Amino acid sequence: MCTSIFTTTLDGKHILSRTMDFSHPLDTTPVFMPRNFEWTSGVDSKSLKNKYSYIGAGGVLGSLYFVADGVNEYGLSIAELYLPGEDVYQEKEVDGKLNLAPHELIMWLLGNCQSIDEVEKEIASINLMNIAVPELDIVTPLHWIITDTTGRCVAIEPTEPTLHLMDNPIGVMTNTPRLEWHITNLRNYLNVRPKQYEPRNFGEFKATPFSQGTGTSGLPGGYTPPERFVRAAFFKETIESAKNESEGINNAYHILNTVRIPKGIVVTDVDKSDYSLYVGSACNESKTYYYTSYENHEITKLVLNDQLMAKTEPIIFKYDKKNEHFKELNETV
Repeated sequence: MCTSIFTTTLDGKHILSRTMDFSHPLDTTPVFMPRNFEWTSGVDSKSLKNKYSYIGAGGVLGSLYFVADGVNEYGLSIAELYLPGEDVYQEKEVDGKLNLAPHELIMWLLGNCQSIDEVEKEIASINLMNIAVPELDIVTPLHWIITDTTGRCVAIEPTEPTLHLMDNPIGVMTNTPRLEWHITNLRNYLNVRPKQYEPRNFGEFKATPFSQGTGTSGLPGGYTPPERFVRAAFFKETIESAKNESEGINNAYHILNTVRIPKGIVVTDVDKSDYSLYVGSACNESKTYYYTSYENHEITKLVLNDQLMAKTEPIIFKYDKKNEHFKELNETV
């Protein structure tokens, strides 16, 4: 599952946001990964080193760090989402290429690329292997949405052996089918609009709207990837423009609230609840990451500033997932 949107504020801030929808309770919190961090690939046990620092949402599986989305010190932001049934991973290593497990790609790109242009130069030299995630013991069928400070938005969908970038002109990503299908599918929703529909005559009867909102009556309401894609694209395009980063984060949460999945609403074929574990947003210009868990709606903010970038070890930040925070107004009386 998962839904991601890329938005721009009127003062030029670029924000990549996502819901993390999953049926396994990943223990994710905001994390910091330092410059020159060395890690071991699950493909060939080779040691890899990241040049750049980044922040995002992640944690530890077994003895290895992982991230699912984030932004680095140059304002490159990435989120990984599921693409089941469409992924093409390789069974053999390729000499002369960087052989990575699918879940490792985001860590390498955030740690070694400054921009989409650099990703574009590197991506064909990466070979994604059919390697499972530690502890989970599943090979994650992933695709990636990537943005930077230029405002460009692209996707990587591993549907053939050689990886390449494709432009994402909508700035939205969900899950299967492929991105091209979702973009074409928007042509089925040209009737959806913010403005109220006008009354219409049927013979001598004048039919008037029951109330407001008739322009949106054609929006799909379910949680399948096509339905979430259409809703996210519509809300992203029609919501009142944000003036600055603060308003941009506020907009992102309002948009993603239309696709967030409560527990019990979507149940898998093995009777597990697939729900929105968290919402994360990254501003490319300020290098700031915002995080909200399912259990706690308070927005946590983490800035990749000089003080944090001076740290030399990864940091997993504590986050209260058990208690919703309330502002006690009685205490102000």
